Formats: sequence, C-alpha cells, structure tokens
Amino acid sequence: MSFGLKRNLTALAIVLTQSLAPAVAASSPAAVPASDLPKPIDPIMTAPHIPIKPLKGRTRSFATPIFEKLTDPQSDELSPDAVQLARLLGIWEEMHRLAYLQKATAALPAGEKLILAEREEERDIKLDILTKVEETRLQIDFVVAEIDEEQVILEEAMRIFQEDRDNRVNRANQLAFRTNGVLWAVAEALTIPSYKYPTLSVPSGTVGIVAGIVPSLFSGYATRASGGGRYERKCYPNILTKLFDLPAIPRIDFPDVVWQFLNSAPCGDTRTRKQVMQEHWRDDQNIHIFKDGVDSKKISILTGNQAYVADMTLISDKLIMMGQVRAVALQMSRPLLEICMMVRGKKHMADTPSP
Repeated sequence: MSFGLKRNLTALAIVLTQSLAPAVAASSPAAVPASDLPKPIDPIMTAPHIPIKPLKGRTRSFATPIFEKLTDPQSDELSPDAVQLARLLGIWEEMHRLAYLQKATAALPAGEKLILAEREEERDIKLDILTKVEETRLQIDFVVAEIDEEQVILEEAMRIFQEDRDNRVNRANQLAFRTNGVLWAVAEALTIPSYKYPTLSVPSGTVGIVAGIVPSLFSGYATRASGGGRYERKCYPNILTKLFDLPAIPRIDFPDVVWQFLNSAPCGDTRTRKQVMQEHWRDDQNIHIFKDGVDSKKISILTGNQAYVADMTLISDKLIMMGQVRAVALQMSRPLLEICMMVRGKKHMADTPSP
C-alpha cells in the first residue's frame, strides 16, 4: 500500500470519528438518566418455565417436577411437611416442649436463666431431636447410595449401547458411500462406449439399478441400528421393586422413616407420594415402557426381578425413574432443615402455648 493511500485513509478515519462522536455520546449509557435505564430482568421471576417449541408435526411433553410445592425455609413457622415429618420421627411432642422452654427463656429478664433441671431438659431434648435428624439423613443416604450404584451400572450400559449404535451406523454409512461410488462409476463406465456398442446399455442400466438398491439397503440398516443393540441381563432387583409392591431384599429395602415418608400424603393431596410417583410415571410420555399400559411383566422387567433383554429405551426409562426417586428422597432434607432451624430458634411452632 502506497504512502499517499495510507495518508488518505487516515484522514478519512479522522473525519468519520469527528462526525460520529456526537451521536455516540448521545447514545452512550452516561447520557441516559438512571430512571430511564431498563431494569434487569430476573429470569426466575419473569419466566419460571422456559417455553419449548415442539418440532413441526410432533408434540412432546416437557419434563416437570413431580412435587412442585416444596417447603419454604425462609418462613417463620414450620411448614406442614416439616410438621408431618416431625410426627413420623416421633419428635413432635419433644419439639412442643422445646418450644415452650425457648419461650420461657425469652420471657425471663435479662441475665436470668431457667432452673438447672429445665436447662438440662432443654439440652437433652435438642440432642435427641438432632440425633434423630442425623439418623434420618443417614437413611436418606442409604437410599441415595443404592440408587447411585444402580445408575452407574445403567450409565455404563448406556455408553456401551451408544458406542455399539454409533459403530453400526458409521459402518453402514461407509459401506453405502463406497458401494454407491463404485457401482455408479462402473455404470457410467459402461454407458460411455454405449454410443458405439449399444449392447453395453443393458449391463450399464443393470449396474445402475444395483447402485440405487444397495445403498438404500445400507441406509435402512443404519436406520434400524440407530436404536442401539440389545443385550441380556440377569435378574438383579433394583430400588424400584418395593415401590411396585414386590418383595424387597435388604439391599434395596427402604429404611423405616423414608418408607413412611413415601407412603404419606403431601400437604393438600389425598394421594401418597408413592401413588403420585406411580401416576406420574404412567402419564409421562418420556417413559416408554408404560406407553401401552402397565402389567406385571413390565413391572418385573423394570424392577429387575426377572432376566430380560435390555435396550437403550429401557435403560433410559430406568434412569429417569430412579433419578426421580432419588430426588424425592432428597426432598426430605428440606423439612429436616426446618426442624433444625426450629431447634436453633430460627423457626417457631404456631400452636405453642405461652409459659
């Protein structure tokens, strides 16, 4: 680039900068009053559900939580779920007594304390409540650990199925490309001299027909292979067994408190949590095994109580259902948190009498 051209471009840039400077300054955020600036949008408050645009001609339901009305740890009073869990743990009366002692302590003049016996009683009640809360946490961990172990096995199987599917599809596509190219090359090679040797048009057309059929066969094979392989699995019961009222061995049995929680109804519902999950699974379009209804054979296969032939669809169904059971079990931690907050005086019970 010549020196004269560089000088002209530099001068043009300076002129443009000077002419655009007022417009840029007027449009800058500093020139706009703070009251006129748009307020930041909270995606959680304005759009709690992200809209999912379905494919053309095909509508699928988007997964939603099974239990949407959960407890609020920021409220002042214990939620109904926390009250329910406290009754299941057998600490409801102790919590009442603790709340009474806490109110009595708060009503004392500054510097005064409860008598020694009441202070020891308050300490013992707190220790007993927190011990039962910790035991419940370990029961939840027991369930989660069993689910995680089974999910690891299923995820490894899913990876095997996916690798097998990818290898089959890639192999079919490679053979389709190769045979298509070779056969069409032979067909065209026979077509070129057909102006001089008309009899070659017959084998040329024949090879052309084969060139159209063979890749189509490989494409059909690739389409069928997209579903992955099918492998046999021996009988290995999983955590879903007891949820479908089948006998459970100790490895997959639910601890007492977790099982009572699943067989209790959430606030505002007459169905137990176990029943809600079962209905959700039957109605969920993303769970394919119940697409044509529920029967004992499907339940036995789903729970692993009989040998079965597994494929990617069945593995996906199991992963979805076990993940949801895991989530429901971990939701017990929310009312447990409320109970601990009540022990520390951060929440109170609505029906506690004054001292």
